[in-house]
Amino acid sequence: MQRSSSTLAVMVVSFVVLLAGGAGAAAAAVAQPVPLFVFGDGTLDVGNNNNLPGDEDVGDPPRANHPYYGIDFPGGKATGRFSNGYTMADFIAKYMGYEMSPPAYLSLSGPVNMDGFTGVNYASADAGIRNSTNAGLTIPLSKQISYFATTRSQMESKLGRLAMSDLLSRSLFLLAVGTMDLLPDCNYFLTFPPSPPDNKTEVQRLVELYNASVTSLYGMGARRFAVVNVGLVGCGPTVDTRRGGGSGGGGGCDARMNGLAAEFNAALGALLAGLRSEKRRLRYSLADFYAFSNATFANPSAAGFVNIDSSCCPGPCMPFPYFNQPPCDNRAQYWFWDGGYTTEQAAMVAAAAFYNGTAKFTTPVNFKQLIRRKK
Repeated sequence: MQRSSSTLAVMVVSFVVLLAGGAGAAAAAVAQPVPLFVFGDGTLDVGNNNNLPGDEDVGDPPRANHPYYGIDFPGGKATGRFSNGYTMADFIAKYMGYEMSPPAYLSLSGPVNMDGFTGVNYASADAGIRNSTNAGLTIPLSKQISYFATTRSQMESKLGRLAMSDLLSRSLFLLAVGTMDLLPDCNYFLTFPPSPPDNKTEVQRLVELYNASVTSLYGMGARRFAVVNVGLVGCGPTVDTRRGGGSGGGGGCDARMNGLAAEFNAALGALLAGLRSEKRRLRYSLADFYAFSNATFANPSAAGFVNIDSSCCPGPCMPFPYFNQPPCDNRAQYWFWDGGYTTEQAAMVAAAAFYNGTAKFTTPVNFKQLIRRKK
């Protein structure tokens, strides 16, 4: 893997130190938070997968409603977050002025209540841009958007069209999806290691689907898009397991997989810039999770991490006969919580960078600036 200089990693810490203790301060800066609508995978999921029925042919969906998930969440409760505590969606919401992410769509017992409305989270762990990614086990992006269409109809019935349109135009639409589409285990078209000619075509297809998703949301009134690109998919415990390593990882990175992610990210950036030119009222902020992870991995100790390779909670990450291995004690010093998702600490520092950080990791503005921009 090509790793950036330690100077860049130090820059990560310089603003994270200023911001990490200031989630409350950042929240106070926004007097009346706008609603937050969340779409994506387990980076942002706060419990939707808990409510998926599963499929008799493909098995049960990935769920995080059991120990050791949530060990550091208030009350030590496993809520369905694929983390030891809060997720990136929670920290973005905190910076906006909320206590945590808006509720999971599938946890709602009825139509949305507009009194104290904070938004809705549609994200689903292991979901992809493609419907075929982990098919039958997740809520793909297209289905998440159809759920939003239902929410929108409920909002219109309670607010009226004009008030609803105004509220949606000021709302933040947070998206983080695509990682699972790039993993061979989740897709029939990918080989391991990747085959560049075939994968190049599929990356373009993913971007076309992403385009359709953003365009659909825009057509329903979304105007402000906070998009997180994919990180270093070639690094971490899951990649090491494929190579024959242990379930806890610890085996470095695969440059070819990271190259595939970089190719997708470049196409995603070009897509958003093009949409901004085509659609007069569309505004966006693209968060570079790839570059942020790369900078942190180049000098992990500068960001407070001692382990960037292994899972803090290896294996099934649950009390399980014969395979039970409790999570690490120093969870705030691990980047990876389980085989695929980050710890609360990693989510927190990334959210700080994307919401209120420098232009190094967001373009053309950060999330806070996106929210505050005039129509």
